[in-house]
Amino acid sequence: MPDERHIASLLVHVRPDRLEPVRAAVAGTAGAEIHAEQDGKLVVVVEGPHEGWIADRMTEMHLMDGVLSAVLVFHHAEAVAEAAPPTH
Repeated sequence: MPDERHIASLLVHVRPDRLEPVRAAVAGTAGAEIHAEQDGKLVVVVEGPHEGWIADRMTEMHLMDGVLSAVLVFHHAEAVAEAAPPTH
């Protein structure tokens, strides 16, 4: 099975009184980056090695104290090209 790279975006809806700790927890999640925020909603991009890994990060965020929902908005997978050996 070829190596793959999975990229997903999640919409994380947070209770206003828990926004700061949730923001910090999401920022500390491996492979996750907050790309936008508005009115208690975070757009989080997650990148990892397989679909299950993405699902685990989404579940992790969903279970954070103060998170009302964490839903998948977009998911993309592509094969990772192996480095070609030098030709010289």
